[in-house]
Amino acid sequence: MIDALRALVLEANPAVHEHIKWNSPSYVLDGVDQATISAQGKDGVRLVLHRGATTAETTGAPTAFTGDPHGLLTWHSDIRASLLVRDLADLTANRAAAVDVVRAWLVS
Repeated sequence: MIDALRALVLEANPAVHEHIKWNSPSYVLDGVDQATISAQGKDGVRLVLHRGATTAETTGAPTAFTGDPHGLLTWHSDIRASLLVRDLADLTANRAAAVDVVRAWLVS
C-alpha cells in the first residue's frame, strides 16, 4: 500500500520531491513539505496532507481547501487532513478521486 500511495502522489504531481522525513516517505513542493505517508495506524495506511512543520495550524477550525468533492479526507485542523487507505482494493476503488484530491492539495 505504501508503494501504491507513493505512485499516487507522484502521478498527482511529478514535480514533487520525495524524501524521508519523520521516518516516512514525505513530499516537498516549492520547498514546503506537503504530504507524508504514515503506516503506523492499525486500520490502514494514511496519506497525511499538511503544510509542513512550521506553518501554524488550528485544530477544529474549518479548512479553506475545496478540492475534495468526494469527501475522502478526514480533517484534523485547518491545514492538515488524512486520506485513509484500508487496503489495495479501497485504494483501487477510489484512485482517480484520490489523485484529483492530492493534485488539488499540491497546487493550493
